[in-house]
Amino acid sequence: MSHDASTIRVLTWNVHGCVGRDGVCDLERVARVLEAAQPDISALQEIDARTRALAQDQFSYFAEALGWTAVSARTLAAKDRHYRHIVMSRWPIESLGEIDLSVKWREPRKAIVGAVTAPCGRIIVLATHLGLLPFERRRQFELLKARIAGIAERPQIVLGDFNDFPGRGLAERSLCPPLELTPELPTYPSRLPLLPLLPLLPLDRIWHTKPLELVTMATLRDAGHVSDHLPLLASLRVADAGPRLA
Repeated sequence: MSHDASTIRVLTWNVHGCVGRDGVCDLERVARVLEAAQPDISALQEIDARTRALAQDQFSYFAEALGWTAVSARTLAAKDRHYRHIVMSRWPIESLGEIDLSVKWREPRKAIVGAVTAPCGRIIVLATHLGLLPFERRRQFELLKARIAGIAERPQIVLGDFNDFPGRGLAERSLCPPLELTPELPTYPSRLPLLPLLPLLPLDRIWHTKPLELVTMATLRDAGHVSDHLPLLASLRVADAGPRLA
């Protein structure tokens, strides 16, 4: 990467099983978006391998194609095929386990906790995909807040599809602080015919703790045909660029 060693590019994206607006499942065009965006750390939701129609395994495909390390969490299974989400890093990543966020009678949900060994030091990453109903998310945010508080290491990056709308809602009230507030950028739905003002809802979010600070954040609108969500890309840097992080 050409950017400064104190800067980290972070991306989160619900890839909708790699099925685009044209109804075609195309892993390669998802990979092209990721390659062009050049994130150092990325979280992908709705990775789906429950069909044998594809010769490629979505879970292994992206890390192998892009040369990244990865950890994942399975949420649904069909025989030997799974539905889950994944965290990838161009630097070494160590799994620190999962958080079971499942709520009775609702779709199973989990969060991934990992430690990335970046040039600026060790960074804790927590990635998730929360439920659709408010009562689900209340419980899930309680569990996330407790886990975040229980991690003594800093900095932390928390990202994923939080399904929290219309914005400045339960997510911020639950997680900020200790997480720093960041802009709400609409990511869903990415594109629909005759509705050029889309997207409308800031479902996908990236937060962080100090000593990281936000430099830029943007949606990748050119990827609107690849999934029903837009990718969200943030550039973070270490506020004190002097000593390395512990």
